[in-house]
Amino acid sequence: MHLPSSPLRLPFLRHAICLTVSLSLHNVALAENVDISTIAAKPTPGQQSAPSWTLEPVIVKGQRTSYSEPNATSATRTNTPVKEVPQSVQVITRSLIEEQASSTLGDALLNVSGVRPTKAEETLFTQPIVRGFPAEIYMNGMPAFGGTAAYIDPTSMMGVERVEVLKGPTSTLYGGGLGAPLGGLINVVSNRPEGEPSALLSMRTGSFDTINPAIDLNTPINDNIAARLSAEYQKNDSWIDQVNGERWSIKPSIAFQLSPDTELLLRGQYDKRSQLEYSGLPAEQALRGQIDRNAFPGAGHGQPDTTIENRLSTAELIHHFNDDTRLTVTGQYYEMQARDYGSWALGATDPVAAPTTYSIYKLYLPGSIRESTLDANLAFNVAALGGQHEFVVGATYDDTHFWSAMSGAEYTGELDLANPIYSFAYGSTPVLAAGSATTNDYKTSALYLQDQATYGRWHLLASMRFTSISLQQEGVVGDIDKTYHRATPRLGVTYDLTDSVALYAAYAEGFRGAFNFTGLEAPKPELSRNYEGGVKLAFSDIGLSGTLALFEQTRRNVATPDPDPANAVMGYSVQSGEQRARGFETDLTWEPTPAVSILANYAYTQAEVRKDNSIPVGEALPRVPKHSGRLAARYRILDGVAKGLSFGAGVTALSARELTLPNTVSVPGYALFDAQASYDFDRYSVSLSSVNLTGRKVFETYQYLGSPLVMPTQPRSAYVTLSARF
Repeated sequence: MHLPSSPLRLPFLRHAICLTVSLSLHNVALAENVDISTIAAKPTPGQQSAPSWTLEPVIVKGQRTSYSEPNATSATRTNTPVKEVPQSVQVITRSLIEEQASSTLGDALLNVSGVRPTKAEETLFTQPIVRGFPAEIYMNGMPAFGGTAAYIDPTSMMGVERVEVLKGPTSTLYGGGLGAPLGGLINVVSNRPEGEPSALLSMRTGSFDTINPAIDLNTPINDNIAARLSAEYQKNDSWIDQVNGERWSIKPSIAFQLSPDTELLLRGQYDKRSQLEYSGLPAEQALRGQIDRNAFPGAGHGQPDTTIENRLSTAELIHHFNDDTRLTVTGQYYEMQARDYGSWALGATDPVAAPTTYSIYKLYLPGSIRESTLDANLAFNVAALGGQHEFVVGATYDDTHFWSAMSGAEYTGELDLANPIYSFAYGSTPVLAAGSATTNDYKTSALYLQDQATYGRWHLLASMRFTSISLQQEGVVGDIDKTYHRATPRLGVTYDLTDSVALYAAYAEGFRGAFNFTGLEAPKPELSRNYEGGVKLAFSDIGLSGTLALFEQTRRNVATPDPDPANAVMGYSVQSGEQRARGFETDLTWEPTPAVSILANYAYTQAEVRKDNSIPVGEALPRVPKHSGRLAARYRILDGVAKGLSFGAGVTALSARELTLPNTVSVPGYALFDAQASYDFDRYSVSLSSVNLTGRKVFETYQYLGSPLVMPTQPRSAYVTLSARF
């Protein structure tokens, strides 16, 4: 659904400090607002340890508000300095999410180069793109069937601690359902229960009658148990005729310190999104200004809202055998139900006499998913062969059941998109077409091994995953029972030129099952390989950090129309296509003082077809701009009469993007400005945020049933948020 903007919650305005304290962990958390989940009784080998609420005196270093994070866990399953990881890894911090007023994952992802997030309206039909290829969204390192973004895209950013974006294949450490991400992985990391009680209450309102209350409550139950509840509700209209939306998100969690060495963390998540489904405007006429840019291309009355419900339950057990050895066992159950009621414009009724009057058809597409995942890994440190080695050995099992069906397209009426009068009704729900239901059962088993070795200035990374994916499919073109096996390697090296500059090079392969493939032969897994090299920066003295990267990634076994014309007419495909993306990216953060944060990113991405049966070689892949980037800044007043006041602004720019393969029409590029301001006093905050500050009337690419479609960009909008912390 439409999520036009986001609440700006109270920023953390903390100076860098270092305190030596002799307190209980309750008092440490209170003094510095420190997340006690990052402090453990025993050091974890390469990863933040489990929390404890009865620790001996510790030394705590508090950190000020920052847009940079020196360490990341997603790339290696260990807590490793980003500078030492031979891969482009970007961390979107909580401070950045709050100060830029990012209420959706798509809002936050604009701050990472080479990423094209999905829009809330199209999540049922597409995935986010990283470096030109589809990426998948994980929650706390665990998969949730990555067929499209809707299946796990977080409805709310309340309760999110950070987002870690890994670029390129991640098949050595991750996988489930279809397999592992080919283009990249977007890992959404949730806040954990803490040992000190706290509460955040916020209310946002503004353009399009948006009402958006949210809460984040944390409380210790006793010395060894703490609980947390994050929840958010939003209701809003849209700049698009007829469209309105509603969403709920509830995220409870509870942590048990079973012993000084063992922690059990239980999480739950329930998300529900409901919206009158938008199907996009015919691109050529919209771009020429021949139709109403805010028209709703569908039935005017009686169309049910499309609904998506996600339920997620996770249990994570961490046990420290000693200072150098840690066992992590995580189990997750995921369930999704979607009821998709669509209507869309299909062809002008009279291209000469009435070129803007379209026949409107309706469609019903229900779907459901049940997925159970278990991952267990042992991490340990070893000094051997003249260096320090950090090993991760693990196993994964995933069982996914996916069901979907489709009705036939049914005619409902005619609509002039140049002067829309919504006079006809949607009518009854379309009947599911006979034989349209498809059932897919995926069973994935995998073993993985990783070694991170350090020899002075050299940091070496080598990992391997052995995966078996079993596919059982009952569908339109017959039953399939197939098992695939694959070994996927990953190799990388980082060399520290200085304490602040490192060079890196890496190679990785990807392995993923085909999704929604229709052919006369059993589908083959899609494969990818990625070459990457670049420079990592970490100048702590001047506050400059970031990555500059060159890459080339190839995707193979891409579906392309069957070369037999008779089969192609029936919609059958073969997997003989190949696509390639290559380019340059840079992500930089400069924070010279606690008062100033500046973020800049840029990507040059050439993503194109290399082999295909019907699409010419060299055609650009849809939705991928050759040039894209963002520049954002924040200034905070830290003392004086105006203390607590802060200002931020940003600009996001894109070049032209193609809509379909083969290329038929492209959407011109644009530059959009946003701005934010807030005033913090005592425990309270008043925040203002704006979107499309200059009111540009431009279009976004839009994905819906493969047609060349666009969506009008959100017009100038403004929101106010009131927040309180206790």
